[in-house]
Amino acid sequence: MVDELRTEDVMETQEKEETMEEMMQQYDVMGDFHRGKVVEGTVVDSREDGWLVDVGYKCEGFLPRKEWTHRVLVEETPEPENGAKVRVQITNIGQGEDAQLGLSRWHCEFDERWNKLEEEAENNETITVKGIRKVKGGLIVSCCGIEGFIPISHLTQEGHGVNPGKLLDQEFPVKLIEKDRRKRRLVFSRRSLIEEELTGIRQAFYEQVHEGDVLEGDVSSITSFGVFVNLGAMEGLVHISELSWQRNAKAKKIVAKGDHVKVKVIGIDKENNRISLSIRQTLDDPWTTAAERWTPGKVTEGTVTNLTEFGAFVEIEPGVEGLIHIGDLSWTRIKHPKEVLKKGQKVEVSIIETDTERKRISLGYKQLNDPWKDAAEKYQKDAEVPVKVVRIADFGAFVELEEGIEGLIHISQLSSQRVENPKEVLSEGQEVTARVLEVNPVERRIRLSLRPANEEPVRRSPREESHDQPPMGGAPAKRGEDRPRRRRSEGGDRRRQESGNSQLPQEEMNFLIGDLLKQREMEDGE
Repeated sequence: MVDELRTEDVMETQEKEETMEEMMQQYDVMGDFHRGKVVEGTVVDSREDGWLVDVGYKCEGFLPRKEWTHRVLVEETPEPENGAKVRVQITNIGQGEDAQLGLSRWHCEFDERWNKLEEEAENNETITVKGIRKVKGGLIVSCCGIEGFIPISHLTQEGHGVNPGKLLDQEFPVKLIEKDRRKRRLVFSRRSLIEEELTGIRQAFYEQVHEGDVLEGDVSSITSFGVFVNLGAMEGLVHISELSWQRNAKAKKIVAKGDHVKVKVIGIDKENNRISLSIRQTLDDPWTTAAERWTPGKVTEGTVTNLTEFGAFVEIEPGVEGLIHIGDLSWTRIKHPKEVLKKGQKVEVSIIETDTERKRISLGYKQLNDPWKDAAEKYQKDAEVPVKVVRIADFGAFVELEEGIEGLIHISQLSSQRVENPKEVLSEGQEVTARVLEVNPVERRIRLSLRPANEEPVRRSPREESHDQPPMGGAPAKRGEDRPRRRRSEGGDRRRQESGNSQLPQEEMNFLIGDLLKQREMEDGE
């Protein structure tokens, strides 16, 4: 009985020893193949969802298609075919009868590239990357075969913009400012390197360039307030007022982006790194020779640039403006130049006077549109013309024949009957037909009549007939000038006494005494 028990114990011990041996063998196998190990295998079969890979394990490993590559890797490796050699990493070891190795290719690629990146970052202050595509907010770059990101604010120096598209397929140095292996995140900066480089360049620029120097550069951008010019070391601003001698010039009409221009340095602000430039001051001032080109009497065409209460400014060449005074705009009275011209209008003007020292040119507009020029031919004697009453005086009525031409119908020519007040016959704004008596273009006067032709006018005193008529095209007579002035003589006091006792009207009294004095002078002369 005892022997039997001993025999069973020996057999049980042998079974246990075999089991341990198997376990040890299995342990040895596991020791060669463990999770995270990188091995090389051969693709033995291709499936829809992946590949079977022989890596020397007791069973094939499975490489899913999603584990072939990853978006974080920068590559275009074609998928393998049967018999191809691949390097993979063990991601899982299954147990039991259906035990199978889980494989991944991109994990081992990522680990190797990441380790290389860390080594390079540890040994160098900068890392070389390559721009691969633009994204919202920045640029995706390739660094050691791994995708990284540069925010747009870190692409160039602070305060300046840059188009990320210009850096595509370009290699340039950057600094690593953030990394996270677990999240596979890399963030770089280019700004700090540019700023360090520009600091040295600016210092050299300030040592070599001074105010008044003339430089050359390229137009980098155009704004509403001016133009930025790239001088190589840094950018400068040409304010809109320094673009041209022309007033209110638009930047886009003078230069275009990319134009190579010559500029003059007119200001340097080292603290704020600002350079003020001028294109205008590299050009000749047109006013220095304006008197040679714009002589009095010359006729030219210009553009109305501004309208004020006292006149209209007209640009007759870029940088040279002249003024048409309100009195030289129209032969008729106007309240504002906008009644005749409008801003931006092309007009023909004549030069009246040029003052180069004060940079002023007086222009004439009405002189080229004088309605009196052909008045004698247009208004023949005894011709009947339609007129409009514009104002009434004690001695007659002023009428308008056309814009800029006025005539006078004397009170004696208003009617066949004696008229004491012109308002009895006419009113302002009334339109009538009058007959031309006389045209004097030199003095700008036209006499008209409402009486039929060949009819004698109502006799009036010589004082009334010799009334001093004002120019028809000029300003209206003042209130006190509508009446004829009485001439004083040595016997004025005596005449005032006589007129006080006389029953004759004052005008007739003056007439009779005047004739008497003339008669006595003639007698004394004889």
